[in-house]
Amino acid sequence: MAGRGARGTHGRRRTALVVAGAGARGAYQAGAITSLLPRMTRHGAAPAILVGTSAGAINVLGLAAFADEGLPTAAERVVDLWTGVVSSDVYSSVHSLLGTGAAFLGQAIGFPRTRLVSLLDTTPIRGTLQRLVPWTRLHENIRAGLVDAVAVATTSVATGGTVVFVEKNDSVRLPEYDIRRNISYVETTLTVDHLLASSAVPILFRPIHVTDRCAPQRSGWYIDGGLLLNTPIKPALLLGANDVGVVATQPRVWPPPVAARTGRHRPAPPDVAGVAALALRAMLGYRMIEDLHTLEFRNARIAQTRAVSPTDRPIGIDFAGPPPGQAGRIAEIAEDVVHRRPAVRRFLRNPAPSVVARLVGGDDEDRGDLLSFLLFDPEFTSAIADLGREHGAEPSSAPAVEGIRA
Repeated sequence: MAGRGARGTHGRRRTALVVAGAGARGAYQAGAITSLLPRMTRHGAAPAILVGTSAGAINVLGLAAFADEGLPTAAERVVDLWTGVVSSDVYSSVHSLLGTGAAFLGQAIGFPRTRLVSLLDTTPIRGTLQRLVPWTRLHENIRAGLVDAVAVATTSVATGGTVVFVEKNDSVRLPEYDIRRNISYVETTLTVDHLLASSAVPILFRPIHVTDRCAPQRSGWYIDGGLLLNTPIKPALLLGANDVGVVATQPRVWPPPVAARTGRHRPAPPDVAGVAALALRAMLGYRMIEDLHTLEFRNARIAQTRAVSPTDRPIGIDFAGPPPGQAGRIAEIAEDVVHRRPAVRRFLRNPAPSVVARLVGGDDEDRGDLLSFLLFDPEFTSAIADLGREHGAEPSSAPAVEGIRA
């Protein structure tokens, strides 16, 4: 791991855990966290700042809510939450299929006051999150300093910018507006609405209207923070972290370049599944890779110049995610879980992913990537949680930074 960082707010060195958005793949992240936490503790302090987007926001809120039991136990509790959820806890398949068709038809023929706001009816997820997250314990643990800050990233429909809602104690300073990345920070008491907003996957899930009593000027419509900031590393640093643990479902390096084709025939154009899967991979991982490379370049530059200023120290980075050679393993598991069941049983058990798979077509990897985002199925989530444990236990070395010698 890179060298340890400088001191944080009030002279403390702080570590942050940053968890990316991932849909149902959040179960993989939960498993990875159970293995990453011991590594982070060996390298320095246990994480006191928890920052997440979408499924990552669910993971960090769960960790904070159970923090009074100790973070290792809290991490196991979060895994149990993921592996106990079924699709009907998240969205109504029947209402989604019927409601989407009716809304689309009504909007097409100009029926008054008819709008298609999402493809899935996500009414059930509100009750699920209210039931599974002990909200009172969350607030008490932050006040007691078991966790110093919890932050969730959202995207404002009104401004098109990222809004990070932060619940913190007095030891943490709220960052100012980030004009470069258009990120606003709002201090609040986190509620299920903030969590739903961070998880409102564009097009699939309904936008959420947040009525924030702590910051009424920020009330409005919000969608998934992953649209602009799927892996919120920068907010973690601005909240006072000197070292970061990053959990994602994409590798920390770019996909390898593809050799130029030598044949005369033009390859077939990508279908809807191929384009959608590429967009999903880009949203889940590409900005994270850029941000990690920026940190690695900074660390390498500091190491090269042997900087000694307390304000210019390397930022420690721990990463938990798929190795490059296993980038498609989660998709493979999703494909296997869905398609080894008889077609009738598959449809009756979880019709929405089956319908999506039929509609979008595509090859196994592309279809598996899309299915893995919506497959809230204990067989799938248990399998990828175990995969996350395996990958989280394997330290990922930082790639070489071009132009900087070790």
